Amino acid sequence: MRKLWKGKRVLSVLMSVMLAVPAIAGVPGGMDQVQAATLNNPRISGDTVTWDCVYFGRYVQSTETTTKSDAIKWRVLSVNGNDAFLLADVNLDVVNYHTDEEVTWETSVMRSYLNSYGYTMNSATKDFRANGFFTKAFTYTEQGAVMEVDVANDANPVNTDVSNGSSTNDKVFLLSCSEANNPAYGLAANSSRIRLNTAYVGAGGFTRSEHVKAAGQPGAYWLRTMGATNYTAVCVGEDGQIYYDGNYVVTEMIAICPAIHLDLSNSELWSYAGTVSNDGTSTAGDNPPKVDTSEKPLIDTQTDAVYIETEDAGVSGRTVEFRESGENAETVNIPDTIYLNNVPFTVTSIADNAFKNNKKIKKVVIGDTVKKIGKNAFSGCSNLKTVKMGKNVTTIGDKAFYGCKKLSKITLPSQVKKVGKQAFAGCKKLKKITVKTSNLTKKNVGAKAFKGIHKKAVFKVPKASLSTYKGLFKSKGAGSKTKVK
Repeated sequence: MRKLWKGKRVLSVLMSVMLAVPAIAGVPGGMDQVQAATLNNPRISGDTVTWDCVYFGRYVQSTETTTKSDAIKWRVLSVNGNDAFLLADVNLDVVNYHTDEEVTWETSVMRSYLNSYGYTMNSATKDFRANGFFTKAFTYTEQGAVMEVDVANDANPVNTDVSNGSSTNDKVFLLSCSEANNPAYGLAANSSRIRLNTAYVGAGGFTRSEHVKAAGQPGAYWLRTMGATNYTAVCVGEDGQIYYDGNYVVTEMIAICPAIHLDLSNSELWSYAGTVSNDGTSTAGDNPPKVDTSEKPLIDTQTDAVYIETEDAGVSGRTVEFRESGENAETVNIPDTIYLNNVPFTVTSIADNAFKNNKKIKKVVIGDTVKKIGKNAFSGCSNLKTVKMGKNVTTIGDKAFYGCKKLSKITLPSQVKKVGKQAFAGCKKLKKITVKTSNLTKKNVGAKAFKGIHKKAVFKVPKASLSTYKGLFKSKGAGSKTKVK
C-alpha cells in the first residue's frame, strides 16, 4: 500500500465523538456463549474486539462462475431494537469511486452502483438499476428489509475545507471517516478495520481490475468521505489505517466494503453467523437462510422502466410488478402489458416505494390489469396532480399517496377492498373523492387514511353505502366539515 496514496500521509488518528453504546444483554463467560437469538453491540476486552455476525443476502465471492453467489456475512456494528447497523465481513467488490471529475458522495458513481440507482442519480449518467450491488446482492423480498437511512456526509477531519456535499438517503453506503474510527462500533484500532479480499475481488470484481490484492489477502477499501480534494476519496489501507488524503476516484485497485441497516423483524431473511474478533478468532453460527434467488429485474427497453416477475394465480400467462420508472417524465403510464423479447407480461401491481419522493411526476395513468398499489408508491410526490386509477385496483397500500399536496381529486374503483394507513394523508388539496366501491369498512380502511385532506372534502359514494360511509371516512381522519353524498 505504500505506493497507493499520493500526498502526505496522516498518521495521527482524530478520535470521533463516541456514540453511547446501549447496555449489552448479559453475555456471561465470553463469546462462546453468545446466543443467536440476541445480537449485541461489539464487546471490547483490552485490545480485542468481538462482533456478532449475521448472514443476509448473497453475492459472487468465488471465481468459479460469475453467477454463483454465496451468503454475505456481516459484522454487527450496533443494534437498537430491530435496527442492526452492519458492515461486510470482507471486501465484496471492486468499483471506481467515480470518473475523472470533481465529485462528492451524493453524485458519485459509487453511490449509484451500491444502491442500483439509475443514470439521473450520478454526474457520470451511469445506469446501475440492472447490475448494481443492491440488485445483485438482495432479492426483491430482502430489499424490503434493508432500511433507507439518512447518510450524513461530514467533513474530512483533516482536510476540513473540502466539500462533502449534502446528506443523502440511501440503503447501501460506505462508512465515513468518523464511522470508520468509532470506538462504539469497535473500529478504533487499525486491526479492527482490516478486511480480506474474496476471490472475486482478487480477480478484479466488477471493474475487472488487474491491480487488486489476491483472495485471502488484506485489501484496501473506500470510505465515502472526500480526501485532499474532490478528485480523491478517503481509503482504509491494507494495514487498516485510514488515509485521510485518500486516492484518486478513478483508481481501480481499491475494493468496497459496504454497510447497511437491516430490519431484523423478518427473521426468515437472516440468520446468526457466529462471531469474529480482530485477533483472528471466530465462532460458528447457524446456516445461511434459504431464500428464493430467482427474482431478477426486467428492463422494458421501450420505456427503460424496471419490472420484477411475479406469480399471480388469477392471471393467465406471466405477470410482473412495476418497480421503477425509467423516464424522468411529468406523465407516467403504467401499461396493462409489456413485451420483453416478444414475450407478453401482464402488469398486476406497483411496487412499494416505486415513485416515492418523485418531484417531477404530475400525472399517472394506471392500467386496468393493476390490482395492487404498494406502500409509499407515490408518497411525497408533491407535484402529482392527476391520478387515473385502473378499474381493477383492489388494494391501496399504506401511505400510497401520502403528502401528494397538489392532488385535488381521486376515484376509488369498484373493486377496491383495502385502503391502507395514511393512504391519502397530507393531501391537503384533495377535495373530490369519488368512491365506486361498496367494499370499505372500518376494518379494511387504515387509521388516518384521509387525515389532512381538504377540510371541505366531498365524498361521492354508492347510494347503498351512504349510511355506512357517512361515519367511516370521518373516523379515518377526514375533517368534521367533510360531506358524504
